Amino acid sequence: MAQQEEPLYDFPEPTQSSQQRKLLAHQRGRGSLRSISVLDRLLLTVPVWLQLSINPATALHILQREPPGNFLVRKSRTSQRNVLCVRLADDSVPSFVQQFGIREEQCTMCLETSAIRFPDLPRLVSFYCVSRDVLPFPLELPEAIAKATSHKELESISHMGIGW
Repeated sequence: MAQQEEPLYDFPEPTQSSQQRKLLAHQRGRGSLRSISVLDRLLLTVPVWLQLSINPATALHILQREPPGNFLVRKSRTSQRNVLCVRLADDSVPSFVQQFGIREEQCTMCLETSAIRFPDLPRLVSFYCVSRDVLPFPLELPEAIAKATSHKELESISHMGIGW
C-alpha cells in the first residue's frame, strides 16, 4: 500500500501592517537625511557657495533672490581675502547683503571679527550654520542643499554650480 503524503499547507508569511511599513519607510527617509551632516552637505556642494571669481555686484544679484541667512564666499579683489557674503532681511541695510572678511593665519581661518579659528573654509561655514557668534543670525543652507536626501542629489546640485 502506498504511503499517503500529508497535504502541504500554504501558510502566509508574517507581514507587517501598512502602518509599520509607513513607519519604517519614514525612518529610512529620515535616517538618510540625518546621515548627511551640514559639513558633508557643504563639502559636496562647494561649487555652489564658493564663488571666488565673482564681484560684489554679482554676489548682490545672486543673494537678492535668496532668503535671509543664505550666503556665498567670494574673493575680494582689493584685499585678496575671501569674504563671506550673507543675505540679510530686506529692511536691515540698503544693500541687504553684509560682508564678513575671512582672515587666514597659521594654517587656520576665522572671520575678521571673531577669535574662533577653523582648519578650513567648509568647517568655518559649517560652524556658522549652527551658531551665529559675530553674525546677525546663523547661516542657512540654500533650500535645495538643505532638503537633499542623498549624496547623489547633492552631487547633482554641485554640478549645476551657482545655477542651482
